[in-house]
Amino acid sequence: MDDNDVILAKNGDEEAMEKIFLKYRNYILKHNKYLFIKGGDYNDLLQEGYIGLLKAIRSYDKDKNVSFNHFANICIKRHIISSIQSANCMKKTILNNSLIGDDSSIDDFYQITNRYTPEEIVLGKELKNELNKYLISNLTEIEKDVCEYLCQGYTYREIAKELNQSLKRTDNAIQRVRKKILTHLEAYLK
Repeated sequence: MDDNDVILAKNGDEEAMEKIFLKYRNYILKHNKYLFIKGGDYNDLLQEGYIGLLKAIRSYDKDKNVSFNHFANICIKRHIISSIQSANCMKKTILNNSLIGDDSSIDDFYQITNRYTPEEIVLGKELKNELNKYLISNLTEIEKDVCEYLCQGYTYREIAKELNQSLKRTDNAIQRVRKKILTHLEAYLK
């Protein structure tokens, strides 16, 4: 692979993008072997690695005299570590628990209430309701389906199979859902 593939991928060439993704797949798998993401599985770490790779492709500047290989490896590692730290952070537990559904047991309730003040619990429920309204009105039908399966704990491969969609289309829908949720949460929390 040379810089031309990176430039083509950066400009939207799907064949060049696929070539780069295939080249880095083993690297991502090898470096994720001993890592764990809370609430996720092996494929989620692979996906996070691909997101890091995609960020590397989009922001690579060959004029900086750094090889793409070195730059991509750093972006992949940093993105995966950042994702793991974010998932394992207790700060967002009430939001994560609220997105899973309303079927929490009484034990879960006591754990949450012992960890959070009544104000934080009310704000978390308010945020959950606000986010649900936002998702209903702003997601496309495929994004809604993907989001529902994600909340049930399905991997992106399982979602693709359930929805009879390609992995790429499913992954793109997942990325759009995540981006919309993050954008809304950032605006809501300001």
